[in-house]
Amino acid sequence: MTADELVKLIDSGEPVHKISLANASLAGCDLLGGVFDSVDCSGADLRGAKLPSAAFSRSNLSNANLEGADLTGTVFVECDMSGVRLTGAHADKARFIKTRLAEAQCTNTPLVHVAVVECDLTRAALAGAQIDQTSIVKCITDYVDLSGTAWNRAAFLNADLRTAKLEGAQFSRTTLIDANCSGRPLPAFGFATCALNGADFTGCDLTGADFTQCMLIGAKLPNARLVGAKFPRAVLSNAILTRVDLSGADLSQAILLQADATGANFARALLFQCTATGMNATEATFDGADLTYADFSHAILDRAALRGVTLHRTNLHAISDQEAVFPSRAGALPADPDRHAAETWHERRRG
Repeated sequence: MTADELVKLIDSGEPVHKISLANASLAGCDLLGGVFDSVDCSGADLRGAKLPSAAFSRSNLSNANLEGADLTGTVFVECDMSGVRLTGAHADKARFIKTRLAEAQCTNTPLVHVAVVECDLTRAALAGAQIDQTSIVKCITDYVDLSGTAWNRAAFLNADLRTAKLEGAQFSRTTLIDANCSGRPLPAFGFATCALNGADFTGCDLTGADFTQCMLIGAKLPNARLVGAKFPRAVLSNAILTRVDLSGADLSQAILLQADATGANFARALLFQCTATGMNATEATFDGADLTYADFSHAILDRAALRGVTLHRTNLHAISDQEAVFPSRAGALPADPDRHAAETWHERRRG
């Protein structure tokens, strides 16, 4: 089929069904609103083609050239787009569903309001892309290149980032729930204002990383290195912080409600106005930490080390500190028997 015949077919409102356009020269063609079903476009030259609001289903676009194409609102469902070139394409509001995008090239390209769902992004190159209000959900991301990407108000859900290239990537107000970064080095990385609930950072080197105002509810950080990391106003409720190294970290106004910090190192950390109610810090180290205005009510500090801590109106209500090394409690709030009585009234009533 020639380019002119294809344009005429689409202009007539007819779907393009089970034909071969392999290696066709379609650069700059106006294919607005075209419906392509089971079409072979492998290796086709579609540079600068106009494909807004088009729909591709079960089609082969492997190694096709879509550089600079207009893909505004275009939908790809169950397509093979491995090796496709998308650099410079206009893909606002495009949809990629259950599509193979392995080794796709999409560098330095704006991706705004795009949805990528259950796709294969193995070794895809998105380096330098601007990813704004875009959703990437349940995708295969082995060795994906995200270096230099800028993420804003995006959603990257269930992402396995253990092998991804992340050098220079910047995340802001982005949802990365259940992301898996375990075991990889990410020193000085920035996740400020992101949602990382359930994320896995087991054994990561996150020295100096920025988690300012992050949501890290239920996040997994055991054995991670977070020396000098920034957690101001972060929420770490129910997070797993066992044996984590947070020495010198900034946890001012952070929330560690019911977090498990067994064996963690908080030496010289700033815990100003931190809420650590019910935190399990058994055998943790707080030597030299600043606990000014911190609330450790009901925390477990058994066998913890608290040498040289700064206490100023620090709330140690109903803590457990068996065998803790706690030379001085000067500056902590006095015991509150009325609060204790209120908290235990039901136990006394049963008795």
